[in-house]
Amino acid sequence: MEKIVKIIGNILIVGVLLVCLPIVMGRAFGYQAFNVISGSMEPEISVGSLVYVHSADFNEIEKGDIIAFQSGASTVTHRVSAVDSEKMLFTTKGDANNTEDFMPVAYTNVIGKVVLHIPVLGYVAAWLSEAVGKIIAGIILLIGVALSSLSESKKLPEKETKKASKINPKIILALGLIIIVGSLGGFTYIYMGYQKSTSLYSSVSEKYAPVQEDTEWYDMVDVDMDSLSSYNPDTIGWIYVEGTDISYPIMYSGDDETYLRTTIDKQYATAGSIFLEGYNLPDFTDSHDIIYGHNMRNLSMFGKLKYYKSDEGYLDEHRYFQIITADKKMRFEIFSYFDTEPASWVYAVPYSDSEEFGDYINQLKRHSYKSIEKADEVTSADKIVTLSTCSSSGMRFTLHGVLVDTY
Repeated sequence: MEKIVKIIGNILIVGVLLVCLPIVMGRAFGYQAFNVISGSMEPEISVGSLVYVHSADFNEIEKGDIIAFQSGASTVTHRVSAVDSEKMLFTTKGDANNTEDFMPVAYTNVIGKVVLHIPVLGYVAAWLSEAVGKIIAGIILLIGVALSSLSESKKLPEKETKKASKINPKIILALGLIIIVGSLGGFTYIYMGYQKSTSLYSSVSEKYAPVQEDTEWYDMVDVDMDSLSSYNPDTIGWIYVEGTDISYPIMYSGDDETYLRTTIDKQYATAGSIFLEGYNLPDFTDSHDIIYGHNMRNLSMFGKLKYYKSDEGYLDEHRYFQIITADKKMRFEIFSYFDTEPASWVYAVPYSDSEEFGDYINQLKRHSYKSIEKADEVTSADKIVTLSTCSSSGMRFTLHGVLVDTY
């Protein structure tokens, strides 16, 4: 019986190590690993796979290669279907998609080529990235060590006891403790990061953009843009979803990476910032602007946008959002919302009053989860703003508003 218990313990130890090593070792050799959450590359790469990506020069990427690239606030893994050497652009397509991705990929947004993908391991990596997953893995390892350490030394001859003692269970125990301490440290780091970001933006809101609800829409938020610009010159405006605590500065860097994990005070944070699409003009003069924000578990940033699709009456109570700049206040009314793929047609900017823009708006109306009366009034002559965040389905949740008033 004791021998069976020890075997079970060894299996638990080896299992944890076999799962963790492929995830950790990739980074050690200069590879980035990403969890695949969309089925756009099936059957080549299935949902839940872990893909390993290595940086590559432009000339090393050819038609047929699978690349990982930044698309807005998302990382996408698709196959190259055409290469524009003159403009250094790649046309990409998911194997399971019927059409090519709507926008070509600039080389500057390419993370690298996919060199390996392992099915299922992405699920495990995603689980282990959570503090709870790390703690459970550490506990399993400790249980394995405890079971494996049950010694039969009293029953073994002295020579066999010496052989058995060559594998010192204390080493494995120490490894388990390191994993557990590291997991607790990671949990504390994440929690502190959440608290730091929440505290920072609460302070910024109170100091530069206090909210007052029971008044005219243009008096709800009084933003001190001059002081905000002095605090960080990349601040181009403020967004406020009426009746919620979504009230944040809007950052602009000309790309979609700088503020993905950077706060307004230019410090690293998981929550990052709310920021404008890099292809948009920073003065909000485009016909279509895209604003990104993370879907945080503590419901900060764009975390509460999920309520539009989960709470039947949420839209009726939170129909408007505002964008405030140094010279004007703009009020938008929501007319569409739905989930879409990370590299979908939705993320197309800029537009102008044209038939193409009219077709785009009609697509937004058709895909909406809810038929909204306001949608019937929206035309290509209007100004549209898209709010985009992550969705639990592995897609991206997008919410679309039309300009209805300016002050």
